[in-house]
Amino acid sequence: MRTLARALALVAAPALLAAPAAALACSVVADYRVPTNLELAAEANAIVLGQVAGAAEALAEPGEALSGAIEVRPLAAIKGLMPGEALLLPGMALARAGAPTPEAGALDFAQPHPEALAGSCIRRTFEAGATVLLFLAREDGGWAPAGGPFSRWAEDVSGPDDPWVQLATLYASAAQVAPPARETLLQDQPDALQARIAAEADDDPAVLAMATDLERAMTAPGFPQLVARAPAATPVQTEALGELGERIDELARDGRE
Repeated sequence: MRTLARALALVAAPALLAAPAAALACSVVADYRVPTNLELAAEANAIVLGQVAGAAEALAEPGEALSGAIEVRPLAAIKGLMPGEALLLPGMALARAGAPTPEAGALDFAQPHPEALAGSCIRRTFEAGATVLLFLAREDGGWAPAGGPFSRWAEDVSGPDDPWVQLATLYASAAQVAPPARETLLQDQPDALQARIAAEADDDPAVLAMATDLERAMTAPGFPQLVARAPAATPVQTEALGELGERIDELARDGRE
């Protein structure tokens, strides 16, 4: 069996090769840095698993004409309170019938949706009926994409057990605890993932991808401190993490005392 370090290097290589394309696809300031997925989770006011219900219309600004939008039916709240009604996302649209769509559950967690790299900066089109994980920021009483250009603010997933949903839940939880506890919590995870690989005597692509992204988050500038660009005081739903969720709750209580 390959070592974890060797396997992580193989998984990370495509992301490194793709970086120049991302830089050319959208105009950003010279010192712009794409947020890590941990930073994305910290910034978001809400992280919602939902299903694209269809197209809709919304007012772009008071007094302005109607603009394109999509309606998303919430299925679960990973961070924040469960929305009581469908989410309306202005500036988004349904994908054209027959247009190719990315495979749900894509495992390159360093890369955003391909549409973000094709000139739009962020993903803006969705297939009707698709299950998506959304990182959202509050804006003018409504919801807007969190994270900025090239962030993974909206990705197709297979469901609540999808590796990207699991990783987002971990990051949302880690972002809520004090920096020392955050570092301890995340440093334990690569060892746990390596143990999973050893126990299964196989290289699970999902496990390797999660470990790769954890390493990326922990080597980003400023880790373990996080400076969220938007308030993030709403609760994180840790029940889905089982024993890990209980440990996160314990660390959060210790950080407040």
